[in-house]
Amino acid sequence: MNMESKGILNTKLKDYYEDGSLIGYRQIFREAVMLYEGKNFSKILDIGCGIGSFIEAVTPFGYDNYGLEASEYGLKRCKEKGINCSSFFLQKNTPLPFNDNFFSLVVMNQVIEHVDKPTGQYYIKEILRVLEPGGVAIIKSPSAYCKIWRTDPHHVYCWKPNELKDEIKKHSNSIKKITQHRVALEPWMFQNYNEKAINRWHKNVQHPILKEMISNFAFIIDKIAFRLFKTNRLQAAANFNFVKK
Repeated sequence: MNMESKGILNTKLKDYYEDGSLIGYRQIFREAVMLYEGKNFSKILDIGCGIGSFIEAVTPFGYDNYGLEASEYGLKRCKEKGINCSSFFLQKNTPLPFNDNFFSLVVMNQVIEHVDKPTGQYYIKEILRVLEPGGVAIIKSPSAYCKIWRTDPHHVYCWKPNELKDEIKKHSNSIKKITQHRVALEPWMFQNYNEKAINRWHKNVQHPILKEMISNFAFIIDKIAFRLFKTNRLQAAANFNFVKK
C-alpha cells in the first residue's frame, strides 16, 4: 500500500469514525451471537478495525478481541484505548496472521470495497480458514448499485450483492448457512460521490423524520421488488453473514 493510500486511511478515520455509535456496532455483535453454532464463543477478530469502535463496543462482554488495521491513526487510537490491534495491510497472498480455526467471529465491516476483487476473493478464503467450526463471519460493504458509494474515490471495488453471495457460495463445502442483511437504496444514493449529501443524509442526518419516512418507503419498495422479481438491484449494501461448517 502506497503512502497516498495510507494518508487517505488516516483522513477518513478522523472524519467518519470518531463519532461512531457503539450501539450500532453491538447490533453487528448481536447478529453473530444469534448465528453462532460452535461450542464456546470466545475469540473475535475485526479486520480493518479502524479506531477500534466495534472492539470497544463488545469489550464489556469479556471475549478475547483482536484487531487488524492499516492506518497509523487507527493503530494510535486503538493503542490509546488499550485495544489489541496489529498493523496489517490486505494484500493478495498475504495470510491473516492467525492459526486455522482460531476465531468464533470474524468481522469485515466496510473494508472489502477498499481492495480489488482478487484480493477480496483471497480474504474470503482466509476468513474461512481462521474461523472455527460453527463460527460466524460478517462482511458488510457498499453495493455496486449504490452510486454515491461506488463513485467514492477511496473505494476500489464495490461488489453487487448477488456477486458477493455467489463468491461466498463457491466455498459451500465449508459453509453451513448464508444470510443477507437488506439495506434499501434511498434517493440521495443515486448521485455521484458528494460529501454534502453524505453528511446531510448519512453521517449527521439533518432531517431525521424525513429520513425515516424515506428509509421506510425504500424498504417497502425493495421488499416488493425482491418478492416479485428476486432482485437485489435496489440494495444499497452487500451485507452477508455466514457460518462455517
